[in-house]
Amino acid sequence: MSPVSMQRVQSRLRFSMRTLGLFAAMGLGAVFTGARVLAPLIPWLVAGMLFLAALDLRLGREALHSGVWKIFAACIALACAGYGIFAGIDRDLALVAFLTALTPTAISAPVIIEFLDGRVDYVVASVLLTNIGVALALPLLLPLVTGGARDISVREVLGAVGLVVLVPLGLARCVGGLPAAAGRAIARAKPLSFPLWLVALFLVTAKSVYAVREEEVVTVEKLMAIAAVALGVCAASFGAGALLGGAAFRREGSQALGQKNNSFMIWIALTFVSPVVALGPTCYVLYHNVYNSLQLMAHEKRRARERA
Repeated sequence: MSPVSMQRVQSRLRFSMRTLGLFAAMGLGAVFTGARVLAPLIPWLVAGMLFLAALDLRLGREALHSGVWKIFAACIALACAGYGIFAGIDRDLALVAFLTALTPTAISAPVIIEFLDGRVDYVVASVLLTNIGVALALPLLLPLVTGGARDISVREVLGAVGLVVLVPLGLARCVGGLPAAAGRAIARAKPLSFPLWLVALFLVTAKSVYAVREEEVVTVEKLMAIAAVALGVCAASFGAGALLGGAAFRREGSQALGQKNNSFMIWIALTFVSPVVALGPTCYVLYHNVYNSLQLMAHEKRRARERA
């Protein structure tokens, strides 16, 4: 096996181990619900993770074509469609569909598309556009869909998402203007982004599970319905992204719309809606990581057949 092939196999192995780590963090959070007292750390963990993950994001003008704008438009369209479908059935399910579909592209999506031999710049453009676009759209949309359930002001949401999304992305961009030595020193902290995500997911799960057990009246049927809605959103997102990408960017479009920055939207749900609604994007964490693992295995098998 060549050094390049060995490196690819090792990278895929690390991804599989990370998927197991996500399951472990959620399992521990469900058991040790007392950790919920540390939940105020969640936005800072998410912001730190986004800053570190964004240090390597580089965008060329050629990547900003119409397909990337379609991904952002699809986030909005799927969110509104999901809300409309369930609004007359169950308000919580409507909000689960809305927030889960509206979730922007995950920072890790370019890594997966690189493993799948796709165009990384397309997905990088989607990461930047959807995260910034959703951060700006949420302050306007969230008060509309929550209605009178909570008194949420545009300024309140804008300040929160600005801290968690816009500030980290701006700071990551500014790192490029620092002296080379300072930039390298900051970049050495990049491996911390995944541990930060594990801690955030642990705290999110602890808070959500405690709230569902002790504070919210949620039946098993309701939990299953939330999980089913999140699964439907996941399938619709990956499928719609593939259609929007067309023949040239099928994989890229699917990954850009389907792999989502759930940590951000889980925090939004916990902060402005309810722990019950936060279970939607939490379920999505499992779904898109399982799907990505299956994609990587299938891709590796195809490559092995081509080499044979």
